[in-house]
Amino acid sequence: ADTRKHVGRAMMTNWGGERYVRGAYAAARPGRSEARATLMRPVADKIFFAGEHLAGPLIQTCGGARLSGESVARQVAAVLAAE
Repeated sequence: ADTRKHVGRAMMTNWGGERYVRGAYAAARPGRSEARATLMRPVADKIFFAGEHLAGPLIQTCGGARLSGESVARQVAAVLAAE
């Protein structure tokens, strides 16, 4: 199968070369994964966390990071709309 027929657009990133990332991803210490639930809750509707570390079943993936960011963006928009 010709993969190019099925891909509309693609890009590649050298994560290991990224200054602030260096190829890292999140991992909870044994027995500490419940801390993610705490991070998913906004602090006084002023501080919100998003990222692959809060992506549930998509943890440690770029897709998870995107979905987490979109979800938090909707939360922030709802808070701002209510003000």
